[in-house]
Amino acid sequence: MNILSLDTSTPVLSISLRTSSTYEERKVIGNFSHSENLLGEIKSLLKRGGIELKDLELLICTKGPGSFTGLRIGMAGLKGISLASSAPLVSVPTLSVIEESVKSLWKGPILSVIDAKKKKFYFRLSVEGETVISDRDGNPEDIISTLKDLKNILVTGPDAALFASKLLSISPSLDLNVDPEAPRCLSYALEKLGKEKYGKDGADDIGEGPIYIRRSDAEEMLLAKAKESKNEGN
Repeated sequence: MNILSLDTSTPVLSISLRTSSTYEERKVIGNFSHSENLLGEIKSLLKRGGIELKDLELLICTKGPGSFTGLRIGMAGLKGISLASSAPLVSVPTLSVIEESVKSLWKGPILSVIDAKKKKFYFRLSVEGETVISDRDGNPEDIISTLKDLKNILVTGPDAALFASKLLSISPSLDLNVDPEAPRCLSYALEKLGKEKYGKDGADDIGEGPIYIRRSDAEEMLLAKAKESKNEGN
């Protein structure tokens, strides 16, 4: 099965292509612009894999939380490819993919983290495979009380080190381990979860979009203006 998977929810790009005879994955860190470079990366993968867009049979991407712009670029790009190739598209929550990327390697609690900016983070916590805190955004202080009773916690994700340092500055006794391989390439975990979701639920609805959790700056501005107008009218 020819499967293209990609994650553009953070500045780190994870992208892979699986064909009947090849598998290639890439992790790109640094001065990478998803809007400028993503299409070129996809074309290069297809060329090395010996297939064309029309040969793709499944498309998989992350759906958030993460960068508003990055998520839109990734999902919109694959929606365009889906229309051109007729390949179904499946999207998977980003934090679940981050967790899946280390699940087989770590038996203790797993805290998956993405910097949400504005002094907040997106995070998810699981213990022994059970979700303790589902995807949310918040401050380091919000999770301290839950972590205090846990041992041997792995903090993973592209911003694991930053989040762990902030947690320890508040509560130095926390038993935290920063994932030494973070940020990991998420391609293999993304493909696994995407295939599972497709097998269970089928393709995404054409109108399905990213999960942002938090309102964008544009939405906050519109709400503020609406509130201001309402107050002026009273």
